[in-house]
Amino acid sequence: MVRILTAPDLIPLRRLGAVMSDTMHVSGAVQPRTPPQTQPERNPAGSAGHRPGPGVPQEFVHRPFIDDILVTSWHRRDESHFSLTAQWPHDHGYFTPVHGRHHLILTGETIRQAGLLLCHTELGVPVGHHFILGDLVYTTHPEHLAVGGGPTRLTIDVTCSRMRMRAGRLTSGHFDMTIRKAGRIVATGHSDVTVTSPAVYRRIRGDRLTARRSLAALPAAVPHHLTGSADDRDVLLSPTGRPDRWRLRIAPGHAAMVNPANDHIPGMLLLDAAQQAARVLTAPQEFVPYAFGTEFRRYAEHGVPCDIEARLVPSALPCTTTVQVTGIQDGRPVFASTLTALDDRRRAH
Repeated sequence: MVRILTAPDLIPLRRLGAVMSDTMHVSGAVQPRTPPQTQPERNPAGSAGHRPGPGVPQEFVHRPFIDDILVTSWHRRDESHFSLTAQWPHDHGYFTPVHGRHHLILTGETIRQAGLLLCHTELGVPVGHHFILGDLVYTTHPEHLAVGGGPTRLTIDVTCSRMRMRAGRLTSGHFDMTIRKAGRIVATGHSDVTVTSPAVYRRIRGDRLTARRSLAALPAAVPHHLTGSADDRDVLLSPTGRPDRWRLRIAPGHAAMVNPANDHIPGMLLLDAAQQAARVLTAPQEFVPYAFGTEFRRYAEHGVPCDIEARLVPSALPCTTTVQVTGIQDGRPVFASTLTALDDRRRAH
């Protein structure tokens, strides 16, 4: 597994003000060990033809639209092991396949949703609490990522460790996951989370709690074919005049990656910006990463310019290319990602 390079100045997770929060603003609470549920509705704004089979409520995975829910069921095996099912769409309007294989970000989003679901349903975390993600690291097996004529059905084995509980509720933990398709490993990965109550989150965020995305005119986009995007609207990078630096741009109504209720820029959007930057930096080589590791260091704020910088770094494996991408606001790093791809000559075999 290719892991993110650890910076010596990484702020400890327990300080909370320097990592990515993943929250959907809803009210109410759920009881742990809720049985799997189904969602018969469709998202009218979603992609045509995609319908997530037996699923879970949006608030359990912090997704406002039905068509973006990937995890479909869960089952507790023992106190620290769980089995889940998921499916990846073959025709999603945003997570479009790359060279006939599922989009890399789907793996990260699946790990994110699986962890959130277990926290709410099995580990006592009420809906409305806030999740602060310290890192998200995963490696995929491209040979098992082929897109078929319908959704790809998956199983996920989850092992929870380093769990801290308070009054029957998870306050922090580590999730290791193995994702399989028809018994074959598609990806492995992990994430670390800390959970905070609404009151604590309000103290952390202060005046930023009411910040929302600006509706100012978008800057020009990098050509979408360089980023791997379906069209310019999905491009998250704007040129700066430097070949290794771009300004983050977010199209209004970008429903696939942005929840309008968020008081900060979502972490999954930053991951997508990182993979776009890696592709632009390495063009005209076809950079199709199979490994992705990210550390979140502080919140990415609305209304503050965010620069995305990318550079080539030495690869640990032969015939691979590795790119490190950093997001910067006010001169300070917001996140750091490391992406590794097979070189063209190796991918062809």
